[in-house]
Parts: sequence; C-alpha cells; structure tokens
Amino acid sequence: MRTLVVHTGAIGDFLLACPALTELSRTSTLELAGDPARLELAVASGIAHGTHSLDEIEFHTLFGDPSEKLKKILRDFDRIIVWMRDPDGALRRALTSCSAARIDVFPGLPDAQWTRHASEYYAECLGFSRLPPLRLDIAPAGAPLDIVIHPGSGSPTKNWPLKNFREVAAAFVAQGRRVTWCAGPAEEERDGLSPQHDDTLRGLSLIDLAQRLATARLYLGNDSGITHLAAALGL
Repeated sequence: MRTLVVHTGAIGDFLLACPALTELSRTSTLELAGDPARLELAVASGIAHGTHSLDEIEFHTLFGDPSEKLKKILRDFDRIIVWMRDPDGALRRALTSCSAARIDVFPGLPDAQWTRHASEYYAECLGFSRLPPLRLDIAPAGAPLDIVIHPGSGSPTKNWPLKNFREVAAAFVAQGRRVTWCAGPAEEERDGLSPQHDDTLRGLSLIDLAQRLATARLYLGNDSGITHLAAALGL
C-alpha cells in the first residue's frame, strides 16, 4: 500500500507525529508532502521513502480547480492522510474528487481541551495507542560534541533569558566541560541570541544538524523544534 501524508506543521509538530508515522510505515510505503527540509528527517531515518513540496505537486489547486498534475499524483496512492484544518469538509471533498484513495483529514494540532502528550493525538488519529517514543536513526557525523545549548525558539515567550543560559554555560566550562551553541533562524533574527565568540552550530540543514547533535553528550534548550529533534536522537 502506498500512502501520502501531508503535514505542514513546524519541526516539533512534525516530529511529534513521527511515532504514528513510524507505526504506519510497518504496513504502508510512506511519502510525505509539506516542507521537504523538515520531512527529510523521516526519510533519513527510514520512516518514509520520499518527500514532495506542496508547490511541486500543486497542492494549492485543491482549493479551486485541481490541476491535472495534482490529480495524477494523487491517483498513485491508496491512502491520503492530511493534517490540516478542514472545518467545512471542503478539503476532503476536493481530495475525494481527485482520487479513489482512502482519504483521512485531521486538524493539524489537537484542540485546546487536549490534555495528554501531543504525540498521542497523532497516534489516535491513525488508530494507534501506546507507541514508544520517537528515536530517529540518523548516523552521527563530525567530531564529538560535549554540551550543546540552543537558547532560542520560534516564540520569545518560550525562551529562558539568554543571560541564564550563559551562566549555565560558564558553570559547565568552569568544570572543564566544552560548550557548543546552536543558532537557528529565530536566533539569527534577534540581536544577542547568536553568540559570535563561542563555538556555534549555524546555517546547517536539519539533516546536518541532526548528525552533529547525534555526537553530543548533553543538550539544553527551550520548548522548540530543535529540542524535539535532540530528544528524538536520544540526547
């Protein structure tokens, strides 16, 4: 069975869906559509077989007149799973008009009343329960790292003050530990969040970053996609 999974969420949201996708991959060949830079994490770890950008497959045409290219692509799958808001069912109807595949459309995020771990939401969407935590099978690359600190996230309200991270880093260094900072786009956009004089991981693809993180002994960060990535690597 061939299954197309459309996921347009952030890095952390996608990784939280990956335990369910891992289980689904046991009985279906998965291809993913969304942001390939994020989705490639699942390909690199053997969960999925390929990725598609939404622009590439002309997914946006579903909201008007579906293109022939999109119809042809969708017809190649036996099941199509979309995590995207569809309050009036228009998206499901459009997909059904393009393909005879089994169609499942779920909100991209659990609602505000959801009180359990978000990964359980994605698992329940697909009828799974009691799944193990995600462990990405990505080989380490480069010289071993000791402690990696990622002081930012996509939302400033989630961030511990940078001065606190610096104090912790100084305490580690005083104990003879080696600290490497990690700076992504969110940090590069904010003055002072990208330490210029320290060892810093920056400008890496998610795959390259995952390979570098996989060499580390310890990770410290906020509630961010990179923190979810570190956890999925077993840090």
